[in-house]
Amino acid sequence: MKWNEFYKALGAGKLAPVYLFTGPEEYVKREALEAMKAKLLPPGLEALNDATLEGVTAQQITDAAETMPMMCEKRIVTVRDWAPLLQAKSKNEDGEVAWMQKWLDNPPTSCALVFYMRQEPDGRKKMTGLLKKKAEVVSFDLLSDSELARWSAGRLKPLGKKISNKALSTLTYMAGQELTRLSGELDKLAAYLGDERSEITEADVTAIVSPSLEYNVFELLNSLLAGDVQKAQQTINSLLQGGQTTMGLLAMLTRQVRQLAHMKTALDAGKPVQAVQEQLKLHPYAAKQTARQCARLSANWLTGLYEGCVASDYAVKSGRLRDRDALDALIFKIGLAQGQGR
Repeated sequence: MKWNEFYKALGAGKLAPVYLFTGPEEYVKREALEAMKAKLLPPGLEALNDATLEGVTAQQITDAAETMPMMCEKRIVTVRDWAPLLQAKSKNEDGEVAWMQKWLDNPPTSCALVFYMRQEPDGRKKMTGLLKKKAEVVSFDLLSDSELARWSAGRLKPLGKKISNKALSTLTYMAGQELTRLSGELDKLAAYLGDERSEITEADVTAIVSPSLEYNVFELLNSLLAGDVQKAQQTINSLLQGGQTTMGLLAMLTRQVRQLAHMKTALDAGKPVQAVQEQLKLHPYAAKQTARQCARLSANWLTGLYEGCVASDYAVKSGRLRDRDALDALIFKIGLAQGQGR
C-alpha cells in the first residue's frame, strides 16, 4: 500500500501485525511511525511499550514482539535495516529466515512489528519475498507535484508564509524532493523573508537554497554548452573540494548527456516535452531545461557524445585512462564544440 493508504487504515483502526516500511521518503516514513505510536500507545506509557532494535537476531525480534504490552492493548517493535533484508549475506541468514518464516505464520495480535528500512530491501533476498507475502508493505515514495504543493502550504502556514508554484518547482529541482531537506530549506526561506513579505519567490529560492549535486551538474553542462570551459572547470573544482569524486561527476555528466540525447531524439520525432518527461522520469523543471539545452544541438552529435562518455567510463574502469583525464577530455569536447556545427 501507499503511505496515504496506511494513514487511512491507521485512522480506521485497521492495523496489520507486521509491516515493512520501505521507500526513499524518509520524512513521511518517520512521521508514519510516530503516528502509529500516537495511535496505539497511551500518553505516559510509551517507554514501556515501544522497542527499537538494530543488529539483532530473529529470536530477539520475536521475543520482543511476544512480550505482553503494559496497560494497553498493543506494543510496537521497530526493527531497523535488518541484515537478512540487505544486499550482503548476513550471519546464519538461512536459519534466521527459517525462524522468522515459522513465526510469521501466526504473529501475536498484541504487537505491531515494523521492519523499518532506511536502505532499500534487496528484492532477491528470501526474507524480502517472505515479508511481501506475510506482512503489509508500505511504500514511501517521493511526493508528487500536487502532494508537494499541499505539503509545502501546510508546512509554511504556521510561519505565515506561502510559496508560488514557480518558486516551489525551482526549489524542488535545486534541493531535491526529499521532505527532510525541503523542510529545512523552507525554514531558511521563511527566515530570509522576515516580516517584510509573505510569499517566497523564485528569486528568493535561487538566492538562498544550497543546490543539490544534480542541479550543479546541470549548471555545469549549461556552462559547457555555452562554451565557457573556464567556468565549468571552476564548478568541477568546487564540487571536488566539497567531497564529490571524479568518477561520480563523470557518471552524472554521462547521465545528463544521455537524457539530452533521448530528449532531442524524441522531440525531433514530434513527441511533447511532457511525454518525454514521464518516460525519463524527470522533474518538470529539469525536463523543460533539458529541452531548452538540446534545442540547438543535433541528435547525432548528442548520441555520439553519449557513446564517448560510455567509452571514457570503460577506459577508466579498465585502467587505460585516469579518471581526471577522462573528465577533462569530456569537458573540452563539449565546451570546445560550441559554434562548430553540432
